[in-house]
Amino acid sequence: MIRAVFFDAGGTLLRPAEPVGRTYARLATHYGWAASEERLDQGFRAAWKQRTAEGAGPDGTLGREGWKKILWASVEAGGLPDDFPFEEYFEEVYFHFARPDAWRDFPETEKVLGHLRDRGFRVGLLSNWDPRLRQVLAGFDWSSLLDPVLISEEVGIEKPQAAIFRKAEQAGSWGAHECALIGDDPISDRRGAEAAGWKWALVERPSQGLWDALAHLGL
Repeated sequence: MIRAVFFDAGGTLLRPAEPVGRTYARLATHYGWAASEERLDQGFRAAWKQRTAEGAGPDGTLGREGWKKILWASVEAGGLPDDFPFEEYFEEVYFHFARPDAWRDFPETEKVLGHLRDRGFRVGLLSNWDPRLRQVLAGFDWSSLLDPVLISEEVGIEKPQAAIFRKAEQAGSWGAHECALIGDDPISDRRGAEAAGWKWALVERPSQGLWDALAHLGL
């Protein structure tokens, strides 16, 4: 029987307030570069896909340097000027995404979390993110419903590694058969949960959201 339902963050509970390429291009104008939003968005998607395929780096998590590599690959694909002050730009981009107003929750997020809590389930977060996520969550009232919150860079392990699922179980003295994960990534979320012995469900927006994921789990 499921006692604890964990959620991924990005793509599951939250989404960027605007397309990533648009943010990258808008902030690049602060440094005199009129970059193509479309090319930067394509660059980001390619960089993220590669990172997902390669998995975690030597430190076990994405981390600040990992995000710098992704941003570099994204803007390089967009025709980065030779004299562009990338380090300054990276700092602005990095801290932009620590702001709650850089993100939007999905329409059903609060209702789904409240529904589970009202039915007596523990509701947690299990995310491949970094400590900026805590600043982001502070801007959403429903974040108070999430306990425990496990963030990969803080615990030093990323999904799909089984060790982060074990840490989540330990937080509430649950067995693997009592835990479920709802996410959006077939590798880190589905494959990770399966290997850890958890139940799982994926959102596939816009066709399948969080209510559909609960139905998949029989909740």
